[in-house]
Amino acid sequence: MVEPNHPLANLLNVEPNEDTSALVFRETLLTNALLTGNGYAYIQRDASGMPVSLELLRPDMVQMMRDGANQPYIQVYTGNYTGKDAEKKARRFRPYDVFHLCGASFEGLLGIAPIHLMRETIGLELIVQEFVTKYWANNAVPSGTLSLPGKLSPEASQRLREAWQKAHNARNAGRVAVLEDGMKYEPMASTMKDADLTAIREFCRQQIAAAFGVPAARIGSTEAQSYASAESGDAHLVKHTLSSWATRLEQEASRKLIVRGAPYCTRISFDSMLRAEMAVRFSAYNTAIMSGLMSPNECRAREGLPAVAGGESIRLPLNTAAPEPAAGGVPPAEPVSAPAEEVPASVDLAPDEVPASVDVDPAEDEAGDNAKKLIAIRAAVDAVRPAIENAYGRHLNRVSEYLLKTRTQAKLDKWAPPIDCIAGDLRDTITGLGRIMGDEGKASDVLNAALLRHARHLRGAVGKIAALSDTVDGWKPLPSVATTELLEMLEHEIMQTPLLEGKP
Repeated sequence: MVEPNHPLANLLNVEPNEDTSALVFRETLLTNALLTGNGYAYIQRDASGMPVSLELLRPDMVQMMRDGANQPYIQVYTGNYTGKDAEKKARRFRPYDVFHLCGASFEGLLGIAPIHLMRETIGLELIVQEFVTKYWANNAVPSGTLSLPGKLSPEASQRLREAWQKAHNARNAGRVAVLEDGMKYEPMASTMKDADLTAIREFCRQQIAAAFGVPAARIGSTEAQSYASAESGDAHLVKHTLSSWATRLEQEASRKLIVRGAPYCTRISFDSMLRAEMAVRFSAYNTAIMSGLMSPNECRAREGLPAVAGGESIRLPLNTAAPEPAAGGVPPAEPVSAPAEEVPASVDLAPDEVPASVDVDPAEDEAGDNAKKLIAIRAAVDAVRPAIENAYGRHLNRVSEYLLKTRTQAKLDKWAPPIDCIAGDLRDTITGLGRIMGDEGKASDVLNAALLRHARHLRGAVGKIAALSDTVDGWKPLPSVATTELLEMLEHEIMQTPLLEGKP
């Protein structure tokens, strides 16, 4: 399911950083990986460890190193410092803080540039290109010889050659040559086709495209495989070329941008590229709806249309209902209806026998309404409790993962527990519960106070870095405790009745 409100949705689909858009970021990262074998981006995180920015890094300025303990780190040269201080000349990052798009590799750590593997073929293509350029620059027609009956001096021969080349070149193609004094022009028999230049260039282009995994048909090869339709060609490109790079991007994003254990992942969709013609799409949607595979709103969402009322239900044809029993079988039992109450015959009563109207005590009526309200509130509290505990659990997982990666006591002392993320997760739930209790605004204030108290508890529990692991392990029951505390605060501030102490 798509999560447009997740913090990573804006980071990956709109603006990875202040300088580039998401499309430019992906194009640059892929270009670096295709040309050098590796694409890098620094992952800037907030205090809770959540990514807030992706900064592109030049691959020629990045090196993968290992320290004295054989632990890997990535060194990025800044390029703007000429002194001797090594710390200012280069920045050091953990591999976890660098988004690394790696191409084909021998050891899985550094990718290999396809242009390095195909350098001989690319060199041949450059030589052929240079030859063709000079060929057409020197003369628009095949080269030939000029002959005279007599003998020319070296100076006269040089002047004749220069004059002929100046008058007959690529810019003057088609002009009439004027020969005098018995001069004859004899063209050479060699042509571009005889030299197989076209075949050589075609071969080079196909080999270079194959190194990048691009079908030959995509580079205009005349001998490339043809497809039955444009959709077939697009499907071949996605399956054999784009899917590999898309999987690399998805797995690297899921590995370094999403907290371990979170119920999220990243996906790159090629639906827009693989869209069939309208008639084909609508026929497929009709089949999916009629067979119960998709709802009408799911089909409308794929076409970029808004949902409609009643479009969430799955529809099945009538002939898919339970079959009737076979001949001779036992028919299904008819539902037995409750016996109707006997209606007594009307009786004429004397005036003194007519009962007086029954008066209802307003206090008893209000007590009944309050009891129904308490039952509804307790049901709502029980319904939202798991969601609140899960929100606290996700928050503690993010905080714990960030703290366990802290390397220095000084950095740990400056740490402040973030509550913006969990506040966003719980705001709608708590205000909705407050609406049921009778005061939505007070419920929002209670949430702010409870989260501030929660943050102070975390900050007070974090002390020495050596005891950090034990501290984090002691937080396992905290989601349940914090949830109970928050709900009790809501009951006390809004209802002033012990909703959670017992059952009605």
